[in-house]
Amino acid sequence: MPNSLSIEQLLALPPLIFGTIRWKSSIGVPSGDLASGFSIRVEEHTTTQFRDAGGGHIEPIPGTGIWKVVTDSLVCHALSPQGDDRAVSFRVTELHLNAFPDGRYRITPSLKGNWRPSGLLAALSYRAIEPISASVALTKDDHIQSVEFEVVRRGLFSGRRLGT
Repeated sequence: MPNSLSIEQLLALPPLIFGTIRWKSSIGVPSGDLASGFSIRVEEHTTTQFRDAGGGHIEPIPGTGIWKVVTDSLVCHALSPQGDDRAVSFRVTELHLNAFPDGRYRITPSLKGNWRPSGLLAALSYRAIEPISASVALTKDDHIQSVEFEVVRRGLFSGRRLGT
């Protein structure tokens, strides 16, 4: 396969998060390019650092252990339709390994732009992404992570997931 990598090549890759957002065409499609229907927020939780506060007490150092937005490291593009399924994939680069105890990345996709309605359910429902977000830690032994999301249709009054 021309697109496959050897174990050595995989181990040599820099830290990376990649993912997919999938949905059935019955849910509708964004106007324009499929990737234009999503915004993906990537945040890093910096590692909490501690200091000796005296008297046997340890306290977190202010400004550590906080969420900050990761910018300019996201690429998103539409995938070819597979029957009734639609999808976009994304890749987050320019990342680094997370440190113990609480360093990690959080990926939160959201719908944006105009989505064309689809069918009778469009008037009685709304679109949502499940899960709301994903959290991953990039470590030396696990420096490439993948996440999966799905666009679903929820009933306006029940909040329940409707047929896909």
